[in-house]
Amino acid sequence: MQKKIIAKITLFVVFLIFQNILQPQNKSEFSFDTTPKQNMISVTIGGDFIATGTFPAVIGERVDQFVTRIFNAAKSERVGTTANADQREVVFKQLGDFTKRDIRIKKVNGQTLTIDLEKYRLTGDYLQNPYLQNDDVILFPFNDRERNFVFITGAINRNASSWGNNQTVKFQFVDGDRLEDAILLAGGIDRGFDNVTSAEISRLDASGEKEDKFIVNIKDNPLLKRGDRITILGDETFRRDYTVTVAGEVYRPGTIAISKGSSTLKEVIEKAGGFLPSADLSRAELIRGANVFKSTLFSEELDQFLMNRMAEITPEDSLSLIIDNKLRFIRGNGVIDFTKLSDTSSAASKFSVRNGDYIHIPEKLNLVYVFGQVYDPGYIPFVNGKGVDYYITKAGEKGQNAKDEIYLIKGKSRSWTKIDKDISYTIEPGDFIWLPKEPVRTFSYYLDRVMAISSIVTALATVLLLVIQFKK
Repeated sequence: MQKKIIAKITLFVVFLIFQNILQPQNKSEFSFDTTPKQNMISVTIGGDFIATGTFPAVIGERVDQFVTRIFNAAKSERVGTTANADQREVVFKQLGDFTKRDIRIKKVNGQTLTIDLEKYRLTGDYLQNPYLQNDDVILFPFNDRERNFVFITGAINRNASSWGNNQTVKFQFVDGDRLEDAILLAGGIDRGFDNVTSAEISRLDASGEKEDKFIVNIKDNPLLKRGDRITILGDETFRRDYTVTVAGEVYRPGTIAISKGSSTLKEVIEKAGGFLPSADLSRAELIRGANVFKSTLFSEELDQFLMNRMAEITPEDSLSLIIDNKLRFIRGNGVIDFTKLSDTSSAASKFSVRNGDYIHIPEKLNLVYVFGQVYDPGYIPFVNGKGVDYYITKAGEKGQNAKDEIYLIKGKSRSWTKIDKDISYTIEPGDFIWLPKEPVRTFSYYLDRVMAISSIVTALATVLLLVIQFKK
């Protein structure tokens, strides 16, 4: 009997323990399920937007935060099915080109707010980005971007957040816009210009054929009209970051600041601390490549077309021109004698450097490189006055497969000269001597040549017979 009572008490205690454990968990789960619902509201999006309908929002969420969240979710879903990278970029641009100005928010109490997310993103004015409330309706207006616009250029910061490019700004016109609104949406006035006090407004009539232009004072802040084209007037300055790079055997290599067009090569070398004793001025170079051509209308392809337009050259020469022109475009060299730089009357000292120039002062290289069909190719110490035969001998003499031809390649210009045994040539440090290989001629090679010649002879004989028969 006592055992049964003890067993019942034990079961009751276990029941109470489990009840106390589970009850807080049930309360926590109930709280987890219901708390988010208490903090959620419903907001409707309509008009010209990527996604329309009613969506959940969080209490305390502002319009821009909500719109950005819905847009990103819809964009991910829409773009997820586009595999091609170029097509994705086009879709990104199309989806992101929704109107961000003149947005209407209708409240349950009948109140209507008009906000401008473009201005909010530029100024942080929270009046243009209010908190959302339950059952708010956000209406994005449809906008004719070809007709309902204002275009602004000139002395502005060219804010890239507006639709347009980094050269001009074209934004949606809203009734009541003034000049200060256009300047704001263009990122403000560029302080790099001088005397910015006025603007020119160009205004077309309905036919698009008559243009009225007038100058206004920026401080007067006039009202704008749909389709106005504005130029903020300012004096252009040429305060730019003009620099050249000096590398190699100078005391202070690196980037050297210069003026727009009056700095000379001599001044640049002086700013770089002058030449080191190890500098080889005979091989020094000033390289002016395609980086100095800033115009988007200039390209290597266009330059090649201009070169070929009136050329009268053979196909073989045309190929050579393509190679030479490509080298000129990529790596144009200034013809400068650096050894005469200290002479103030020399052309080298007066040579004008340009922004982006690269000046290379190599180290003295008292070596000549011999390669090709020699037994021991490599660098040979330079000896003043020695000729080609001396360096070939030092490189182990000609190999058994060497051709009779020998080429001297100048170290600085890479120009080629075929060696004539009866002529004496000046060898300089950094030069190259190349001995080409005699190609191996197999029986198949000679057989192919004989067959080719036989085919030609047969064809000529056939033509000759036809001519003879025709005369008969």
